[in-house]
Amino acid sequence: MKIAFVTGGSQGIGLETVRRLVADDYQVITCSRRENIWQQQVERYPELAVVDYHQVDISDEIQLNRLFCVIRERYGNLDVAVNNASPALASGGQFAEVEPSALRDTLQQDFWAQAYCLQHELRLMGEGGAIVNLSSVNGFRPTPNAAMYSAAKHAIEGLTRSVALEVIGQGIRINAVAPGVTWTPRWEAREAEAPGTREEVSAVVPAKRYAKSSEIVDAITFLLSEQASYIVGHTLVVDGGLSLN
Repeated sequence: MKIAFVTGGSQGIGLETVRRLVADDYQVITCSRRENIWQQQVERYPELAVVDYHQVDISDEIQLNRLFCVIRERYGNLDVAVNNASPALASGGQFAEVEPSALRDTLQQDFWAQAYCLQHELRLMGEGGAIVNLSSVNGFRPTPNAAMYSAAKHAIEGLTRSVALEVIGQGIRINAVAPGVTWTPRWEAREAEAPGTREEVSAVVPAKRYAKSSEIVDAITFLLSEQASYIVGHTLVVDGGLSLN
């Protein structure tokens, strides 16, 4: 049985990725900050009971090191990995006015934590391994009022391409998926706070709607599969045409 690791697997794109990989007969390891959310998902989707879940804040190096020690001891290797975790934005607003601590938090959560995970994953992979990093359309274009988030996603783009070249000779492929606006619990919460948000944002997207999490996962699982065996260091944009505006 192949072994898969997915960060941020309790909600949204991460949850849909875990469900898809379980259906494809992977032994899935996942983590998130809040175990209670994961338990709610297991009650909703009983097939997730086979997943090896860990409550971990991946931005904490001590917790992350401990998690990968467990993975190494329990499984010995990884076949695929998806670096998906991304908490709520801490540094929204005009850049000059955002507290430095909030800027650091976003960079830590949306770039450094992903880089640490990537490094650990590579140490557990051999020939045939595949990794997908979750980027964003904001990694390609300016994002006023979320500048540090955009910077972190630009960094993910550079990391993906650079490390992909480093490890292709080992038979390991690294790619990225860049979603546009995707209907997840985070957007559901925004809609609850400000009714009409969904309609307003949808109007800006050429496809006139949000992506479904399953549509993003279609791209992720394609890049993990043998169908993408000759695709290296590529970012697959899945945004309904948003980045073309």
